[in-house]
Amino acid sequence: MAADALGDRLLRRQPAKIALWALPNYAGDEHKAVYLLGSGTFDLLYTGSTGRGFGTVRARVDEHRRDPRKAEVTWVLVLPLRRDADVEVAEGEIGQLLGRPRLSQRLPQAHRRG
Repeated sequence: MAADALGDRLLRRQPAKIALWALPNYAGDEHKAVYLLGSGTFDLLYTGSTGRGFGTVRARVDEHRRDPRKAEVTWVLVLPLRRDADVEVAEGEIGQLLGRPRLSQRLPQAHRRG
């Protein structure tokens, strides 16, 4: 559903779902991304984004792992965006679409496209 909402802003159609134990091996090729943190099979906890360059999804998730409120996180879903995509608008749209995950304190303002 999230990939469908991002449409042509995605770098590639298939998002990457990664168990946290495997994250150190993730060599993502995205420059920008929206990422979802969750636990269990479908429990979505947090929506975030990064546009700081290659490899920053891993670095950003590592920052979250140090937050005791996010101790239950077991996976990350990476939605890689094209370089020309507005990463904050994409994060806001996905967070609203998925019902504002419970550990997301704020979501960027989503703007209508087109």
